[in-house]
Amino acid sequence: MRFFGVLASLGLGLAAGGGLAACAAISRPPATLASLEQDAARLADRDRVTRDSVVERLARRAAARGDRTLDLLLLSGGGQNGAFGAGFLRGWRARADGTMPTFDLVSGISTGALQAPYALLGTTAALDTVTALYARAATSIAPTIDWWFWLRRTGGLVSTARFDHTLERAIDGRFRNELRTAFGEDRQIVFASADFDLGIGRLWSLGDELDTTAAGLVRARTLLRAATAIPGIFPPVIVDGHVHADGGVVENVLQVLTLDDYRRLAHRLEAKGITEVTVRVWVVMNLWSHPEPRVITPSSRRQISTRSTALLFYLHQPSTLTALENLARAVSAEVPRLRMQVRVASLPNEASGFPGAEKLFERHFMQRLDSIGFAKAGSQTPWDVVPSAFARPARQ
Repeated sequence: MRFFGVLASLGLGLAAGGGLAACAAISRPPATLASLEQDAARLADRDRVTRDSVVERLARRAAARGDRTLDLLLLSGGGQNGAFGAGFLRGWRARADGTMPTFDLVSGISTGALQAPYALLGTTAALDTVTALYARAATSIAPTIDWWFWLRRTGGLVSTARFDHTLERAIDGRFRNELRTAFGEDRQIVFASADFDLGIGRLWSLGDELDTTAAGLVRARTLLRAATAIPGIFPPVIVDGHVHADGGVVENVLQVLTLDDYRRLAHRLEAKGITEVTVRVWVVMNLWSHPEPRVITPSSRRQISTRSTALLFYLHQPSTLTALENLARAVSAEVPRLRMQVRVASLPNEASGFPGAEKLFERHFMQRLDSIGFAKAGSQTPWDVVPSAFARPARQ
C-alpha cells in the first residue's frame, strides 16, 4: 500500500499502456571504496578547472561588454513549478522598459537546468518554446508507471521514455548550433547533478560538453537526464561510471562561484585593465520557500516523519538565498573592483495550496503558475525580499 500511496501523492498517471513502456535495467561499472577515493581527487581537480574556466570566460565577457557589468541568472529547481519560471522569463522579456539583460552566465538546478538553454538564448522564440514544453509536459515529459520496476531493477518506479524522447527532439543539431553561437561569445550555462557514489554535487558546463558531434548531443541529453532524475522515483543515470541523480539533492539554487572565485575574477579583470565591475545576480525561484500550514497530530509518527521531510526540503530555500545575499555583501566589501547585487523573484507560497500542487505534472496547475509568473514579471514589484526560515512571508 505504501507504493501506491507514493504514486498517488506524486500524481503519476495510470494511463493504459503506461506500464508497458520500455525501461531497461540499470547497472554500473565495478567500483571499490579505493577507486572512489581516487575518483574524488581527480574530480576535485576537474571542478577547479571548471570554475577557473567560468571565471576566465566571465572576465572576457566583461571586457567584450565594456559597460562594467556582468549578468548572472540562477534558475532553481521545482519540477512542474518550472512553469512559473517560464512565465516569469517570458513576462520579463515582454516588459516595455526592456529590463531583461542578455545573460553572461545561466545556472540551473533540476527543472532550472532544462530552462537554462532557452534563458541563455533569451529570444522571444526561445522563451515561447520553453513555455510550450511545460504546457505539453503532462503528455510529453511526465513519466508513466513502470509496473515491472521490481523485476527490471531500474532504480526508479517510472519509465522516462516520454521525457527521453522530448529531450531528443529539443536538444537537436539546430538548437545546438544556436547555443554554440552564444558559447562562442563566452556566454555560459552551468548546471549540477548529485554524485551518489561520492556524496557530492557535480558541476557541468554545457558549452564544454555539447560539441559538434553526435556524441556531444547524446552526452548533453544524458547529463540533463541525470540533473533532473528525482531520487527513488526516476531511474538514476550512470555518468562516467558513477550513479547520478537530481542536483536539487545538493542545493536548489546553483551559485557556481565562491568568494575565492570572485577574488580570482577580480585579478583577471585587473589583468585586462578593467577597473570595476558590478555583478548582477538574478534569481528565479521555481519553488515556494515554506511548506503550507498544516494541523499536525503529535501522536502520528507518519505525520511527523512526512512533515520533517517537507521542512528539510523547503526551509533550506530561504537559508540558501540568505547565504547568497551574504556572499554578495562579502564580495562587495572584500573584493576590490567588484560589486555584487542580488535580486530574487519567488513563486508565491500560497501556490503550495493550489489544486495539483502535490502532483508531478498537472496541466491546469502549471497553466496557473505560468500566468502568475508572467504577471509578476510585468508588474511594478517583480522582485522580492529574501524570506526567513523563522517567519512565514506575507501573502502576495
